[in-house]
Amino acid sequence: MGKEILEKTFRRLEGKDLDQFEIFLSSSKNLKIDVLNGEVESIDEIRDEGCGMRVIKDKKLGFAYTSDFDETALDETVEQALGNAKSSEADEFNALPSSTVAQKESSAGYYDPKIAKLSVDKKIQLALQIEEAAYKTDKRVKKTEKVSYSDSESEVWIVNSNGIDLNYKTNACGGYAQVIVVQNKEMEAGLGIDFVKKLDDFEPKKIGKEAAERATQLLGAKSIPSQKIAMVLDPSVGTQLLGVLSSALSADAVQKGKSLFADKIGKAVGSKVLSIIDNGRLPNGLATVPFDGEGVPTQETKLIESGKLNTYLFNTYTANKGKTNSTGNALRLSFKALPAIGPTNLYLEAGSQSPDAIIKSISQGFYVTRVMGIHTANPISGDFSIGAIGIMIENGEKSYPVRGITIAGNLIEMLKGVEAIASDLRFIMNLGSPTLLISGITLSGG
Repeated sequence: MGKEILEKTFRRLEGKDLDQFEIFLSSSKNLKIDVLNGEVESIDEIRDEGCGMRVIKDKKLGFAYTSDFDETALDETVEQALGNAKSSEADEFNALPSSTVAQKESSAGYYDPKIAKLSVDKKIQLALQIEEAAYKTDKRVKKTEKVSYSDSESEVWIVNSNGIDLNYKTNACGGYAQVIVVQNKEMEAGLGIDFVKKLDDFEPKKIGKEAAERATQLLGAKSIPSQKIAMVLDPSVGTQLLGVLSSALSADAVQKGKSLFADKIGKAVGSKVLSIIDNGRLPNGLATVPFDGEGVPTQETKLIESGKLNTYLFNTYTANKGKTNSTGNALRLSFKALPAIGPTNLYLEAGSQSPDAIIKSISQGFYVTRVMGIHTANPISGDFSIGAIGIMIENGEKSYPVRGITIAGNLIEMLKGVEAIASDLRFIMNLGSPTLLISGITLSGG
């Protein structure tokens, strides 16, 4: 099916007066199973298939897409792309990548047939195991807000007039749980989540257990006075921080003057123990694929190394504008969208200490288990003010839970304050972080 559509579309575009053209074809399937109280609440499956076309004539870019593959629809989409190019402004940086070493890689390592072969009944059982594990972990778990199993499968084809002719297939599966615990009329919520590339790595019971433990550890939370203190970020919070940084590390944001990392190449933007890596080839990474949304090979990119900013994430357009090479970070969320820029597997490099060793080294500190509003951080200045919940650290041990905390500061100053990084690198979706120790953070309490 995919090859036939590509050939039909290629012939149509090849016959037009164009400088360059590209065909991006994708087919995806997403399944989600929600359970509640030991029963299936819903089963939803979404399928999406379509073709996006980019055309360039005299440096003018046109784009159009269709999910209808009959002859008339393909003709109309080609004409729409041509019309959009004619009415657009010329841009000297508009260009498509050329044929690369990513040619004809197999999908081995990107696709797990065990996920595809798993029956719906067995997937339901996996979802039920998540919920059951939450209830078994602690008697104070009184209800589950949401428990689900989900998996996704997608296949991508990219062909362009510069010789790129590529295809890959990928899939993944995972689960999610949000539970409520109750003690003396006090309620707390906890989350558990995990998504993996291989079915053999999926541990549903671990998700339910994590959700229950994250909720129960916050029961009886107190308020504390404002103070300057050492702060430890749980890996789940570290990944949220990384999500904010990822947009600022985009060359598009930098070139538009909308990034706190603008004009900082070669400069210190973090402490010497801090390194941030984007790796589209990471074994079993959720975002591991052979090439990006334009057909450029993915790679390992050391964005920040020992605190120093080395580079940004580039697609072909921003690379042309910046007179450099694409890092293989063209992100295509759908055949309906033009390539943007996004991370693949983005993570903070792990250190050598265990998280327990880091906590034991702290006489007084605050272990952050949850933050609220981190997405409101100013992307240009890096200033932020966020709500936080966590656990006090006293004499090297976790002590009592705390809520009602506000943490305010600057992202770059916080990165420069990272004193230690643990060895417990954990990925949540495509973002990974170990436990982080950050010094000199001001907490505003109640």
